Amino acid sequence: MVVFLLEVEGLALVGLVKEVSLEDCEVGPTRRSKIRVVLLDGRSLESECMLYERVVRSYLALSKYVTLGKSIGRALTEEETAKRVRFDVE
Repeated sequence: MVVFLLEVEGLALVGLVKEVSLEDCEVGPTRRSKIRVVLLDGRSLESECMLYERVVRSYLALSKYVTLGKSIGRALTEEETAKRVRFDVE
């Protein structure tokens, strides 16, 4: 499912993203790429295709966000948190 990049970053920052990857959409005069993430519940989301130069910066930030999101101490387990959050991406 295609979502805005800002939504993907938000999910990663609160610790709901398990994996993040960078994928090429088009290779030509201008390289375009997208970010694909896998959420804790197994769903896969991807950003829209954008210029590689922009997407690679977001990818690097997302990689850090995933690590940061996992390190934030919470009273709830990750599964309980995921159940309480409503995704507006469906």
